[in-house]
Amino acid sequence: MEIIRLRGLGVSPGIAMGEASLSERVVFTSRREPISEGQVEDELKRLRRALDRTRQELTELKEHVRERVGDEQAFIFDAHLMMLDDQMLLTSLEKVIVEEKVRSEWAISRVNSHFQNLFDSLTDEYFQQRKTDLSDVLARIYRNLERKRDRKEESDKPAVLVAHELLPSEVAINISRRKIIGIALDMGGQTSHTAILARSLGIPAVVGLHDISLQVKNGDFIIVDGTDGEVIVNPTPAVRREFQSKRERYEAYQRELKKIARLKPETLDGVRFTPLANIELPEEVEVAFSYGAEGIGLFRSEFIYLQRPSLPSEEDHLAVYEKMARSTHPRPVYIRTIDIGGEKSLPQLNIEKEPNPALGLRAIRFSLRNRELFRTQIRAILKASVRKNVRLMVPMITEVEEVVELKRIIAGLKAELRSQKIPFDEDIPVGVMIEVPAAAALIHSIIQEVDYVSIGTNDLIQYYLAVDRGNELVSYLFKPHHPAVLQLLQRVIKTANENGKEVTVCGEMAADPLSAIILLGLGLRTFSMNPIFIPRVKKALRAIELKTAEAAVAEALQLKTAKEIEEFMIEAILQKHPEAFLMSQIVSSSV
Repeated sequence: MEIIRLRGLGVSPGIAMGEASLSERVVFTSRREPISEGQVEDELKRLRRALDRTRQELTELKEHVRERVGDEQAFIFDAHLMMLDDQMLLTSLEKVIVEEKVRSEWAISRVNSHFQNLFDSLTDEYFQQRKTDLSDVLARIYRNLERKRDRKEESDKPAVLVAHELLPSEVAINISRRKIIGIALDMGGQTSHTAILARSLGIPAVVGLHDISLQVKNGDFIIVDGTDGEVIVNPTPAVRREFQSKRERYEAYQRELKKIARLKPETLDGVRFTPLANIELPEEVEVAFSYGAEGIGLFRSEFIYLQRPSLPSEEDHLAVYEKMARSTHPRPVYIRTIDIGGEKSLPQLNIEKEPNPALGLRAIRFSLRNRELFRTQIRAILKASVRKNVRLMVPMITEVEEVVELKRIIAGLKAELRSQKIPFDEDIPVGVMIEVPAAAALIHSIIQEVDYVSIGTNDLIQYYLAVDRGNELVSYLFKPHHPAVLQLLQRVIKTANENGKEVTVCGEMAADPLSAIILLGLGLRTFSMNPIFIPRVKKALRAIELKTAEAAVAEALQLKTAKEIEEFMIEAILQKHPEAFLMSQIVSSSV
């Protein structure tokens, strides 16, 4: 048999080895089947029965997932139930049936196509993944238009699930009927609910494989490397042995991570640092804490807008923020207001495309242009702050005037809540993200207006170096250790510290051991990152003395290139604290 090696995107780490099992999918009809005027009411009743069956089915799936992996991932089906109950969705389906006099199958197909086209027009990967959730709900309604058929008996044999695209409920159904040890998909992304569910279940997964579902047959032996994003079909015995050894090293690495997650975050000379987590969804909180997070340093609120076809109400926002405050208490949670606009659009708003979206109407600029949306979100954040662990964070500040206007809006909303006798945290900390070079240059003025700042190094470096890190032609110029970048970071961190204000880095630099050591030497004490990277950063910072990092960074800042800085820092740290990079070596050799 021919060996096939495919590259994709690893979204759930680990290595799975076993027989492939292809998943079957619902195909929406392309046939428009008309009905008579007298049949319309019966067809509407048929649709509503399907909705009721779907609601019951989703509730059962939610309970199954809760029993298997806990509350933190059962939320996926809360989101689906929310979509199912959205009046806009039901109205859209009923409108097609009534106006076109057609069967429900065609109505579902039409509505699905409409929303898929809307989501496909967006370039942001996280936003595009939400169309999968809507398709999941519509496919389930579609199936339930007819009475459920008896399920076929599934094999107890462990299997790697292979599909073009896999809906979250299909993952739940498959794991409830059989032992799924790995997932390989043509489509999908890092932020899809399927990827999140796979990570929570500890199932290695690779997505974005383009056509693996066409290249694999049921029963083929397959290896899924969810860490490196590789899939091998029909490997030789030698390749099997290689990946078996790699799997054993990875499992040893995972055991080491779990030990580190429980250790105190402090340097060898007793200086405390604070690891926080960046998360997309409220139900990731428990997972973040299991990796050693001491709070949520960045909660991206965009998902609230993506769980429903219509715009979220204040109550929708509040339900999420109250859940965040409750699940993190007494630890802090930093809620970032919506970072949308430009390439990050919303189907509900029909935002016009811009010629240069990265420099356009996004984040705070979008919010100040859409005041009612902004006020709705901030009011909900204020109402959720009664436990006094909520922080309000605003992205992409460019000038002091934006901060002043933000504070004026917050003050007005606080006055409204007081007059209505609605409790909130009067002293809720308000901070801004330093992502625009102009804001970093104005840090002396901005820091006087806020309670804290959070540095978004991903965008800051991109804007400061004029480099699109997603453009392979120039991405080599995206250098976090560029001397100019480090000098800019030093300025921001030093100014915040001198003014007694908290400063955090929540970009990818915080998740890299070498960068974290440099940031520590620059005066940073709070690091926010993807939860899975917390143990390795904690390992690196626990293995050094602060004075070593400070001395090395002071000397490194005199060098002229990023390469010189990196080489010098690695040598300087290894000379005194070789253990600092041990975790990185484990990672590179095992994953």
